[in-house]
Amino acid sequence: MKNLLTLVIAAGISLASTAQTATFLEHYTLDDINGIIESFDIPAVLLQPRFEVDVYRVSYETTHPNGEPWPVTGALAIPTGLTCELPLSSYQHGTIARKTDAPSYLSTETLLGVISATVGIVCSMPDYIGLGDSPGMHPYVHADSEALTSIDMLRAVRTLSDELNFQLNDQLFLWGYSQGGHATMAMHKMIEAQFSDEFTVTASAPMSGPYDISGVQANVLTSSEPYPTPGYLPYVVLSYQLVYGNLYESLDEVFLPQYAAVIPDLFDGTNSMGFINNQFPSVPSQMLLPEVLEEYENDPEHPIRLALQDNDLYDWTPQAPVRIYYCEGDDQVSYLNSIVALDAMEANNAPDVLGFAGGDLDHGACAPFALLGGFVVFSTLAEFNYTVNVSTEVVINAIDGGSAGDVTVTLTGDPGATVTWFDGTTGNSITGLNPGEYTFTVTASSGCEREYTVAVDGFVGLPEPYVTALTLYPNPANQYVTLGEHDYEQAFLFGLTGRMVDAIDIRQRTQLDLSQYAPGMYLLKVDGLPAIRLVIQR
Repeated sequence: MKNLLTLVIAAGISLASTAQTATFLEHYTLDDINGIIESFDIPAVLLQPRFEVDVYRVSYETTHPNGEPWPVTGALAIPTGLTCELPLSSYQHGTIARKTDAPSYLSTETLLGVISATVGIVCSMPDYIGLGDSPGMHPYVHADSEALTSIDMLRAVRTLSDELNFQLNDQLFLWGYSQGGHATMAMHKMIEAQFSDEFTVTASAPMSGPYDISGVQANVLTSSEPYPTPGYLPYVVLSYQLVYGNLYESLDEVFLPQYAAVIPDLFDGTNSMGFINNQFPSVPSQMLLPEVLEEYENDPEHPIRLALQDNDLYDWTPQAPVRIYYCEGDDQVSYLNSIVALDAMEANNAPDVLGFAGGDLDHGACAPFALLGGFVVFSTLAEFNYTVNVSTEVVINAIDGGSAGDVTVTLTGDPGATVTWFDGTTGNSITGLNPGEYTFTVTASSGCEREYTVAVDGFVGLPEPYVTALTLYPNPANQYVTLGEHDYEQAFLFGLTGRMVDAIDIRQRTQLDLSQYAPGMYLLKVDGLPAIRLVIQR
């Protein structure tokens, strides 16, 4: 059951025009962004704002499922004061029904784009068809239109880059939560299948999305258990009728009369999902006609079932890295959606797909864990192009019968470039270092940054007073991580949400066993020193 939009995409045809405009919405200072970070309870050691950010509303065109060019909008967050080439991310938002809850109206989710931009990653945030300033109804969880609308916004962003005075490199990161996880998976799949000559996905992070929408997620249709967001059921039915046109002749063929009468007005774009959910029974199946429910359960060719199957997104083979985030306690989007996708992609021999579980958190509480995890992955992979050439010289000096290392960094190609060391000090040299690996950041005059690592070794007889830092390697690590020489007694391991995972006795220890910890990003902290970011991989 292929709709016109699917056929258009398969043929490689774009019906959207090239017209796009950008309207300035808001400027965010570093103080503003620090407030945003604090409001999201993001640990300061994980995210330090570096650039002020401008946000624009982008108006452009995509292709509606009916095949017509369609006006749509989205938000665009750009770091200010940068002249170098920057990575691009696309953030796909979660379920909304009120048009003005979209990113281009500076919703809460728009602030995620601001956080992306403050570390130097431009962020595109599509509103989707029928939301923001786009007319008509939104085709909810319709994979093809979610994907194409998001891709067309990337095209608009590229075209607007000269006008808005920013440059892009070839990196592209995709992320989104809930419906946004479904949209992100759809977008990644469409890019690799249809537009690989135009875009290359660097990595994607679909989060808590209904990838098995016809199976795991559709179980709420027939379940007799309460569901926290019953409004999702009529939203899906309306959406797929809009796209496929064969689910019903009138709503009273599907829903009980008292619900069929109010559904059109509830989904007119002026009501919040919270208000809509409160108008329906907590058990979604109780709003359906009994005979419809029976037909759906017994007929494998039922049009609702076929429409759901057309929007499943788990059985494919992504070539770019995929990081799937989920929580076992999710009460809205079952975590089994993610398990089904992970199992299918593993069976398909996808080269680099990993899952990260957040425990028993519910859908709302899972979002910070997932979003922060995906953001850290992207910020770690992001590259900023600049013209600084960097060389290092390490000198070992004898001191009081022992020795200490001095490091000098030489920069060429950019007279305004500066060096910041692992401990926050600045300048081209640092002295008195113990053996180990040390990081420093070079900031170009354009504002672009790159982190380097220098090894200090060749010591004989290290005196205790010169123990200044805790080092560890390898990082990322698998089962074990080795600690550099130190005189600390205890280290603390924190998860990305700031919750302590473990307190570890490190007296006289040079190696830590990581096998008891789940794969992911962690912070290792000892008193008096900055936290060290530790990546555990399997």
